Amino acid sequence: MAELQEIYEKVRNLISYDDFIAKVEERKEALGGLCDDEMCARLVLSDLGVSATEREVVTIESIDENSGNITFVAKVLTIYDPREFNRADGTVGRVATVIAGDPTGKARISVWDSKVDAVENGEIKPGCCVTVSGYTKKGLNGPEVHVGNNGVFAISDQEVEYEIPVRKIDEIKDGMNDITVLGKVLDLGQVKTFTRKDGGEGRVSNMTIGDSTGTIRVSMWDDKAELVNELEINESIRIQNAYSKVNNFSQKVEISLGNSSVVDILDAEVEYEQKFLKVSEITDGMNGVNLSGVILDISDIRTFNRKDGSEGTIGTFTIGDDTGKVRVSLWDDKTVYLDEFDFGESVDVLNAYSRMNDFSQSVELNVGSRGNVVASEKEVQYMEKFDSINDILPGKSYSVQGRVIEIGEFREFERDDGTQSTVSNIELEDDTGHIRVSLWGEHAELVNSIQIGMTLRISDAFSKFGMNEDIELSAGNRTRVAVL
Repeated sequence: MAELQEIYEKVRNLISYDDFIAKVEERKEALGGLCDDEMCARLVLSDLGVSATEREVVTIESIDENSGNITFVAKVLTIYDPREFNRADGTVGRVATVIAGDPTGKARISVWDSKVDAVENGEIKPGCCVTVSGYTKKGLNGPEVHVGNNGVFAISDQEVEYEIPVRKIDEIKDGMNDITVLGKVLDLGQVKTFTRKDGGEGRVSNMTIGDSTGTIRVSMWDDKAELVNELEINESIRIQNAYSKVNNFSQKVEISLGNSSVVDILDAEVEYEQKFLKVSEITDGMNGVNLSGVILDISDIRTFNRKDGSEGTIGTFTIGDDTGKVRVSLWDDKTVYLDEFDFGESVDVLNAYSRMNDFSQSVELNVGSRGNVVASEKEVQYMEKFDSINDILPGKSYSVQGRVIEIGEFREFERDDGTQSTVSNIELEDDTGHIRVSLWGEHAELVNSIQIGMTLRISDAFSKFGMNEDIELSAGNRTRVAVL
């Protein structure tokens, strides 16, 4: 047995002595006793990818698709559920995919048939170190190691260190693969189905996560789409084996999860603190905007047809803080927030984006698929700020307060599309000047209930050139009028 012990010393870091002797006996039995123990032991060395004269244990970074039979020791990082398949000869095979790493890198390992047993019975699990002897092949994303019935996939006594490189959200750029990131779940979407180019049906869902450096949208495809039904807002998670790309619509980098991606719920909480802006700090072209404000106005929901023929919905509300107010547009399924909140309530608008409204020439916020609106714990104060009539320029929205110095007639008219509407006019004066105000629709009836000398507050009226090239205000469906 001394010869066997000497041969075993060449693979002691790869396999236990008992397992080694068992493999020697298996070889001896398979050969019908035609070889002695020493020869069978040397054949086992060959099975393990080690020559009888020199140990050939490699590191993962040295593996390529042409490496052939190799042996290495690594720490198991991820194990995917084994699956069965039918071979051409009618037999049923099994395969499990394992991701393992050593200090030099990570490897994708395909474990076949009887070698899957150690995975299914829980003997090998993430965190343990294994000896792998198999052969290399070209995979979709680089070399892969395949372990068949004659290979080795077993617990190793050798301890291997592997530190998963975790990226901060602000480090994620377009075109990255194999991303690991920690984040707090900020928003969860719904599972949606779509038709692929080949006619097949696909599924996708989205969520937004955040860490101390920012937020990012996560798209989950096909089987991973159901994760939105398993996760909860404010849970801390780890995402592994994701890839990044730029969203063609938002031009923002996003994370995508495919079949090999893994999401785990963490016990420790990921640090995330939302940065909130004031209304006065919002400018055109901003993304990831968080804002607290009190609701000043709520519109009805309306439907529209997109260029691709699909139907969309939009609703708006206006919120204000101690620096001003801003209009917020809610798109598609986000319009549900219009029924959840009421006038005077304080809300947090989360992960919105800003755009310039070409009509009003004012910056507005938009809440799309990655945005959210929640009740605010802050006590938001809003004080209406009024513009001086003398400062009004054409092409913008203004809020003014003044005395009524002239009241026009109420009249009905027919629009070009055949519908009926109403209009009236008043003249308003403050300490800086006076201006004509056209009241449209429901605002037109105001002339029947006011008198000369009364004070009015008119919010969000649009300025334009009127008759005689004088600037006037137009009070439409976005305008609020109050008699003081």
